[in-house]
Order: sequence, then C-alpha cells, then structure tokens
Amino acid sequence: MIVYSMQGEYLSECTYLIVEGNKAIVIDPGATAQRISAECEKLGVTILAVLLTHGHADHAIGAPGLQEMGYKIYAHKEEFSLIAGRASLSLALGLPHLSYIPDVAVEDGTVLELAPFTIRVIHTPGHTQGGVSYLIGDELFTGDTLFPGSYGRTDFPTGDQQDLVNSICNELFELPKETRVYSGHGDATREATLAMPQTTIGEEYSTNPILYLL
Repeated sequence: MIVYSMQGEYLSECTYLIVEGNKAIVIDPGATAQRISAECEKLGVTILAVLLTHGHADHAIGAPGLQEMGYKIYAHKEEFSLIAGRASLSLALGLPHLSYIPDVAVEDGTVLELAPFTIRVIHTPGHTQGGVSYLIGDELFTGDTLFPGSYGRTDFPTGDQQDLVNSICNELFELPKETRVYSGHGDATREATLAMPQTTIGEEYSTNPILYLL
C-alpha cells in the first residue's frame, strides 16, 4: 500500500490517495475533483470510494464533483446535518455552499471491505460531532482530530473539548504504538507525491499536549 498526498485548495489541507495496485481510496478531498481525477489518471488508478474524516469545507471541496463523477462519498451519520448547513464552514471560507449528501453513513466500528482495502472506522468526535479516523493496516488518517504535537480545535459548531480528549486518549492512544499517523493538515504539494507519516501513536502518547487536559 502506498500513501500519496496533495495540497487542498485552502488552509494547507492534505488530500490523501491510498493506493494498492490499480485501486485507490480518496480521504478528505480538499482538492478539486478535477485535480484529484487528473492525479489518479497519472497514477493509473481507479477510485473505489471517497472518505470524509469530517464535513468542513476545506476537507471536502472536491466531494460534490467526485460524486457527480459517480464515486460514493462516505461520512459518519452524525456529520450529515453539519454538511447540509452553515456548520460546514463553506461560507466562512468564502466558498459557495457545497451542495451534496454523502452516499454511505458509517459509524464507530464499521469495517469497510473495499478490496483490496480493509478500513476500520473509529468515531473520534471533538473537532466535530461526527468526526472519524480511518485505520488502514498500520496507517491512521486522523483528519483534524490529532496532529503531531497538537490536536484539533473545538470552537467550531458541534465541537467539544472533552469529547476530543476522550477520542484521542481513550480511542487513538489505545492503538498499537507503531501506528503511523497522517493528519488533515501539513506539508503537501499541488501534485500527488509520496506521503511520509507525520508522527506515530507512540510519539503522541508520550508527548502530545492533550495529555495536560486529562
């Protein structure tokens, strides 16, 4: 399995392409549908599904276009109402409202069998009520929940600090310490390039300042 990242349109968002053979999963399409489709064509891969860690517009700009191309959008069932309203932050980012409804609702413990990928959904509310992280093998995609040496904001609609603490400390920190973490923001280029893990669960378990909120 190979992980590629590409820069989204706003706020240094990371759009991830998870590739195995000629198949790909898109996580958080903050890049436009046209850019994502073009990069997948260069890589010679077919998109199986588009997964949202949460519904904020900077992570989902490409979602409506990819859906129009026939790809299914997956999100936690509690995120659907955020996506439909102002809480998506599309207006705050100066964007038109992103008009789409996810195709598939997931919840904590859902296992997506999208051959050749097996994807475990971990409900990690706090940044938003329906935020999730996706575990694929030893690779964890945390969206805006967990960052290297930091953690997500909780002052947006549906955010909650105690939920975030519980999500990170009682869910993510229970994963194997060697689990590699890819968060929703960071260094990325316009074109899809190989992505290196930003940190590990073991490193954050020992050093992340969320520990001071316990």
